Amino acid sequence: MTETDTIQIQQNVPVVIPLTLTEEINGVDTPIDLTGKTVFISVKQRNDYKNNDSDALISSSIVVHTNPPEGETDWWLTAAETYIPFGKYKADVRVFTNLAEYVNTDTFYIDLVPVVTQRTS
Repeated sequence: MTETDTIQIQQNVPVVIPLTLTEEINGVDTPIDLTGKTVFISVKQRNDYKNNDSDALISSSIVVHTNPPEGETDWWLTAAETYIPFGKYKADVRVFTNLAEYVNTDTFYIDLVPVVTQRTS
């Protein structure tokens, strides 16, 4: 994820977002081995510069990954988690081990948009 990346999410709609987490090693994007690691994701207002996640609009923890050695995981969001005001938010991912070691991704953006079609019949 980079600062130019934006993920579009519809308000009040459950979604699964596949992620491949990498870190740059010697100029090469290398998958982060997620085996035994927890992935934390926080979505915040763009003007939130606190050094904690107390005001995060979405806080997720992922401990089961789709392909851990290749850095692949799924970010599951419920309709309730996506029921926040429309707008553009900042987010990042922290990969954490039980040894208090971690890697953070670059900031990326979440664009929360309304559902277009509303009719039911």
